[in-house]
Amino acid sequence: MKKTILSMAAFALCACMLFGCSKGAGTPAGGTGESSTSQQPAAAGETVTLKYDLTVSLEHPWGLAATEFKKRLEEKSGGRFKVEIYPSSTSGSEADSLAGMLVGTTSMTMSGGSFSGYAPSATLLEAPWAYNSEEDVKNMINSDIGTSIKNDFDNAGFHVLWYQLRGPRQLTSNVALNTPADLTGRKMRMSGNPLHNNMWNSAGAVCSSIALSETFNALSQGVVEMQENPYDMIYDNSFFEVQKYVNETSHVYSTILNLISADVYNGLDDEMKGWLNETSNEMQEWVDQYYFEHKDDYRQKCIDAGMTVNTDVDREAFKEAMLPPIKAYLEEQGADLWDMYQKISAMSDANEKKS
Repeated sequence: MKKTILSMAAFALCACMLFGCSKGAGTPAGGTGESSTSQQPAAAGETVTLKYDLTVSLEHPWGLAATEFKKRLEEKSGGRFKVEIYPSSTSGSEADSLAGMLVGTTSMTMSGGSFSGYAPSATLLEAPWAYNSEEDVKNMINSDIGTSIKNDFDNAGFHVLWYQLRGPRQLTSNVALNTPADLTGRKMRMSGNPLHNNMWNSAGAVCSSIALSETFNALSQGVVEMQENPYDMIYDNSFFEVQKYVNETSHVYSTILNLISADVYNGLDDEMKGWLNETSNEMQEWVDQYYFEHKDDYRQKCIDAGMTVNTDVDREAFKEAMLPPIKAYLEEQGADLWDMYQKISAMSDANEKKS
């Protein structure tokens, strides 16, 4: 497994060198570009610079959290830690950052279900229809299953610091979509995630893999008619300009993990690990509070921008249409993923009955 992971990292790094990933030489937010990204273990009293790659802007909730983390860790350590944040993919894509963490060119980033190439169990962080609410996601992360998933990240070379909840994914379109029958023959943008592609195709859509950066143009030109994302991504990508409806399918509740290179983490002395762990625990409380205080902000922004929210969606019909390909995919992946999915679903259903 370790050999496979390093091969993936080497391939991604070679691709950057061949095709000129100039973003990798980006300047940190508010910085000069004169940064040290050495991932060698810190000597006693030495300052450690953490290069923190983000795919979002500093104004996004994840960017706000990164800024808060930087402030707290630098203060707590008396300057022994220095955090340089590279927002808006200025250091490349998430895949570039993950590969860089394994070879020592960057220190931190965020990842979730897209991490499944390194650890198949990461798929469960955004498993469709497994969760009914954000509380269900929190319960999973804090369960034995969540611990097992985080251990898989560690074994792949990435140490989990804290997690951040994501808003549920919603389906956007130019007509109201209430049942799977309304999808029949309609062209839909997908990210390329095979599980999600399979389930939407099974429900009747005709899916095409299109990069997020190209989705606005694809929608405006009629290449596709629909896409799905959480409200923050719908708004930040200005999909309200080319889509009239948000159909509240809430088909995926999920979380994304803040990661540090396991080599960097393991190279810290006990005092520095203590500062980092304490700050990460504080950040868990901070991001949870921020999320629940602001989780409806982007929904309202989409409404204010002119979108109509369609709540008349038969979620059970969508779920029924999508479960067979979900089961087939997870069974094919092995690692007891289908059994784990069923346990997560049972936990979520039990939680729903309590509330």
